[in-house]
Amino acid sequence: MGFGGQEPGKKRRLMWSMALLAGVVIVAGVGTKAVTDYLRSQDPIYQCIENPLAEPYQLTVPVSATVDGAPARIPSGVGITDSCTLPVHTLQENTIHVAYGEPYAFTLGHFLYNWIGQDLTKYDTKVYVNGVLHTNGSFLDIPLKNGDSIRIEFTTRK
Repeated sequence: MGFGGQEPGKKRRLMWSMALLAGVVIVAGVGTKAVTDYLRSQDPIYQCIENPLAEPYQLTVPVSATVDGAPARIPSGVGITDSCTLPVHTLQENTIHVAYGEPYAFTLGHFLYNWIGQDLTKYDTKVYVNGVLHTNGSFLDIPLKNGDSIRIEFTTRK
């Protein structure tokens, strides 16, 4: 009779099964991270650009925001760190700047992720493009275009 009334070798097979399962989980996790990192490196949203003013594709979009009716400052330096400048950033206050090697469908959502980086669901949000309330789909999908101006109104949900 084996350990704890079990047949001999059953504990050993159980331990090997658990080790094999742990190995599969680790390999799956590492593989998922590698694929995600590769896909992110191919997505323009996450790529660093060397010199934003030298890129051939350039956009500037004036933007203003209020939070609960009070003006909110959109600072320069959004999307810029010591080690990376993202394609969607601000070089000056209240102006979204886009710089990239080729045209790409950058959106207001890309900017808001870089600026706020938090859960927008705690706000009721209205967005005006050229003074007209955006009502066609998600405001996050509004394309950034030269000549447009954007006003965003955030109202804290109660």
